[in-house]
Amino acid sequence: MILPFAPPSSVCELPVFAELHEAPSQQDKLPPIPVVAAEVTSQANTTRNSVANDILADVVPAKKSPVPVNAASILEQLETKKAPIVEPFALSLWRPVPGFLIVDSRNSSLALPTELLLNNVLRTFLPTIKPDLREEVMRWPMIENRFVSRTADDARNELQTWLAVENELRPIDRLWLMGDNAARYLLSADIKPADACWQEHSLNLSGAGVNLLRAVVLPSLVDLLQNPLLKARLWASVK
Repeated sequence: MILPFAPPSSVCELPVFAELHEAPSQQDKLPPIPVVAAEVTSQANTTRNSVANDILADVVPAKKSPVPVNAASILEQLETKKAPIVEPFALSLWRPVPGFLIVDSRNSSLALPTELLLNNVLRTFLPTIKPDLREEVMRWPMIENRFVSRTADDARNELQTWLAVENELRPIDRLWLMGDNAARYLLSADIKPADACWQEHSLNLSGAGVNLLRAVVLPSLVDLLQNPLLKARLWASVK
């Protein structure tokens, strides 16, 4: 419907709005934000983290898996560290004359005339004296206790202590060590019985080098009876 007396309609141009639609915005004119720096920074951080991890992996020791601790493992460790046990043995002691002590490695399992051989040897070695051949048996360990250690060092310490006390009570001028056990445990630990046989050695009983005792190392009476060559050498020595 057209109202009377109304002016004819005309098209209005909107230059401002047209310019707004056509002209680019200030934000469109701004250059894009560079992202290269952020990417480089991210790569640098990643590289530093990887290098740090490698260094820590080299420095920090790897954790060992815990070893279970129980009674069985403790006993196993003690057994591995323990020195070999020396089986009990016995020594025969003779004092033919005052100041003369003979220590022989006893072997009771063999019924051999050891005393008869010793009597003949002493009659040749001491022609003018009738020797006293009363035998004493000394067993090791001297004290029966299953809780006491029984290593070679224990036997050596105990027997050398006994010999030092014996020398104080009854001074020893001449000492014969016959057989393996007598030489092994009454001489120092660095002397092997096989190398010491037929030789004279010094025993430092006091530990200060003052109270020295000379000992002759010989084969045991059992070895002499079982080996004629050893017995012949002994006869040649005492004569």
